[in-house]
Amino acid sequence: MRFLLVFLVLLLNGSVYSQDIQKVLTDMETYHRSNPQEKLYLHLDKYAYTAGETIWFKAYTTIGLQNLFSNHSGIAYVELIDGAKRTVSSMTIPLVMGLGMGDFKLQDTITEGSYRLRAYTNWMRNADEAYFYDRTIQITNGRTDNVMTKTSVRTEGKDNVYTIQLKSLSGLPLAKRQLRYEVLSGGETVERKRGNTDEEGNLLIALSKKYGDAYLKLRFDNLEKLPVNKLLRIVPPTLANSVQLFPEGGKLLGDRINNIAVKAINPKGMGIKAKVTFTIGKDTAGVIETNSLGMGAGYIFVQPDTPVAARAAFEDGSEVDVPMPSVYASGYAITVNNQNGSKVFAQLNVSKDLVSQKEVYFVLHHLSEVIFVSKQKLSKDELVFSVDKKMMPTGVLTISVLDERFQPIVERPFFNYNLNSMLPVVLHLNKERFTTRERVKVDLSVGSDSDSIRFGAFSASVIDLSKIKDSVSLAPNIISTLLLNSDLNGYIENPGYYFGSEGVRSRDLDLLMLTQGWRNIDWGELEGNRKPKYDVEKALKISGYTKKLGRTKPEIGAKVQLISTKNFMNFVDTTSNEEGYFEFNDLLFPDSVKFLVSARDANKGKNNIDIVIDKEERASVGDNRNRGDEIEDVNAMYIDQINQSKQFFAELERQGLMEKSIAIEEVVVRASAKKKVSEYSSNLNGPGNADQVLTSEELSTCSTLDMCLSGRLMGVSFVGGVPYNTRGNVPMQIVLDGMYLEGDQLSMININDVESVEVLRNANYTSIYGVNGGNGLLIITSKRGTSAMNNYVPKGIMTVQPQGLHVNREFYKPVYDVEDGNKLSRDLRTTIHWEPNIVADKSGKASFDFFTADGKGRYVIIVEGLDLSGRILRKLVEFEVD
Repeated sequence: MRFLLVFLVLLLNGSVYSQDIQKVLTDMETYHRSNPQEKLYLHLDKYAYTAGETIWFKAYTTIGLQNLFSNHSGIAYVELIDGAKRTVSSMTIPLVMGLGMGDFKLQDTITEGSYRLRAYTNWMRNADEAYFYDRTIQITNGRTDNVMTKTSVRTEGKDNVYTIQLKSLSGLPLAKRQLRYEVLSGGETVERKRGNTDEEGNLLIALSKKYGDAYLKLRFDNLEKLPVNKLLRIVPPTLANSVQLFPEGGKLLGDRINNIAVKAINPKGMGIKAKVTFTIGKDTAGVIETNSLGMGAGYIFVQPDTPVAARAAFEDGSEVDVPMPSVYASGYAITVNNQNGSKVFAQLNVSKDLVSQKEVYFVLHHLSEVIFVSKQKLSKDELVFSVDKKMMPTGVLTISVLDERFQPIVERPFFNYNLNSMLPVVLHLNKERFTTRERVKVDLSVGSDSDSIRFGAFSASVIDLSKIKDSVSLAPNIISTLLLNSDLNGYIENPGYYFGSEGVRSRDLDLLMLTQGWRNIDWGELEGNRKPKYDVEKALKISGYTKKLGRTKPEIGAKVQLISTKNFMNFVDTTSNEEGYFEFNDLLFPDSVKFLVSARDANKGKNNIDIVIDKEERASVGDNRNRGDEIEDVNAMYIDQINQSKQFFAELERQGLMEKSIAIEEVVVRASAKKKVSEYSSNLNGPGNADQVLTSEELSTCSTLDMCLSGRLMGVSFVGGVPYNTRGNVPMQIVLDGMYLEGDQLSMININDVESVEVLRNANYTSIYGVNGGNGLLIITSKRGTSAMNNYVPKGIMTVQPQGLHVNREFYKPVYDVEDGNKLSRDLRTTIHWEPNIVADKSGKASFDFFTADGKGRYVIIVEGLDLSGRILRKLVEFEVD
């Protein structure tokens, strides 16, 4: 059922303008149908993690302003990104009716720090990265790291001097310790140096002030002689609090009372309380005080030829002059009142020279989905219109005022809240208070008696509040993500604040609308019918080109087959087009599956064809728009959680439910060793960054490559010519010049064409390869000017291993009330329970159960999800464990 109604009060019979505005509305409707807005939210089990834990998530993908479950996209991409904008892990998850699940296992060697969890569909790339799901989470490491940092900074001349204190988790300083460090700026390494800590574990690093937006990457050995990496965000000490002014509608109009918004932030980008005083000469023209998030607004009267000064005073006692926006003698301004309970009022202010009797159009819409239209003549300098809130949905809506040529002259977003967009829920527990290790049964009833259908999909997490530092009420949630973050760009501090248990903070939301950029349509594209750049993806695909052997000319009409190496009888075929392009689409296969792609020409059936496979394209990683949520010294801040997790992991290890922490072998890569490795090495860690390196000089005495490597590689054995990692006795992955090969193809590589062989066995090198690196890798680089592939790869055939669909793991659930149930002798869980598959039946009923842990105090149940009408559910229930 269509929720929105288009209410036209402007159409006059026989009016040319009426016909033209109707065309604009038709174009908007066509644009809306061709460019539906897809949104994505991840419900996480908790808010901060440590190495060895798993990030569990449920994906909700919706379409349009009504937040209906999306059937648009069939797959989504989820990425874990570190502070240096490097994707450390990624997965592709299937979406069924807009729903999906996944989990990231955090390796023991992961670097502590602030990470981004980013999710999007290919269709969402047609908008902007700013509207992807993008959340900053904190990850600590108490498995192989065991080091805390404490960072401070001061200014000395042209440099900023950073003092980084290194201590073990028990508080012992890492004294007289040699370190290597890099300065990363703009995603590139700009400096590499060495340093030493003093008796107190302090490392002093002097950096030029030009590196104001950079990271420090430290490498050293901890007290257990294990290699440790640290990535620290650099915060210059010279930055001051700042204030920006935002005239409502974007322009200060002279000889008018103008509403002007204030945004005050500290050097880390977080809101700060401030008082801004406006003066004309010695007279005070107005005063605006901000809320705790640094936002405020007020009215001042300005004149074109009278200068206005502004000065801000902050809570910390500092003050700063604030640049005033320009004042215009001619133009338009708008004032919107959204605080009335039943209507939204908007007033268009017009300079006297523009009072022309021409027509203007008020259009209320969301990304071209029109809700209301009215028309007035510019017969006076103030025009007012109003809209009934009952006809408006919940979300960020835009008022666009169009001139007689139907071009926007002023626009203003505002947030409308309609209670009908929230899903009523009653959550009942089987008891009011519980003891440790007791079963908790949760019954849900969603919807109301008047609903004809009450189906819905939900997920729930249960957290021991005593074990987390983060605020559950202020964190991003399904309401703030689908209703705010998906339509606003830039950093939104504490998004959960706007939708608290006491209700929606409408005044603060309006301040947010006045100070935040928002997602809007490009009016110039309405008539263009521009085809979106990125297609809807229903499933996976493998594509590429067939070319004449050794040439760039396409091989037209080639017969191409895709064969699964799991079952050679399972294949699909296609034909390349006039450009040599071929595509296998509608594929569904799990991660780590390899395929053979073969091609033969159309005329003689010969395989004298070059095959070029398209690289998997992912969205580029830009700056973290939520950088205000990044913190320094993460291990130190979450030390209590680290110590609790270490105890919990020890119990899991005793029960055989978790492998012991990996003891990484010491790796020393000397400058001379790096020089032996080809600079063209495809090693993702960088040429020479490996556990062992063999060069062409060391391989010159053997007839075949597998014979030459046998007995020379530490921790590698050969069975039938296939390399096996002795740690687990598993076959290793071969990578030749960036291409993945089967292990039995090693002997076919011409040894005279090999420049170097790099062995990657330990997690600090293999983790960057994800699932492909689980068993270790041999990275082989051919000599420049030759191609080792030409000596062994059959013509017209190649091996590919695209990223497949993630295979979900099972959340561990202890059971204490049956004899043969899963039990722990010490149960110190932080995430008490994770339930991603809650489905309400036609009467709105659903239930789940779990057991409390050994921790006493307050627990919280967080339930989120949607029903089939797009109504959003978020419910928090706390209970006591004695």
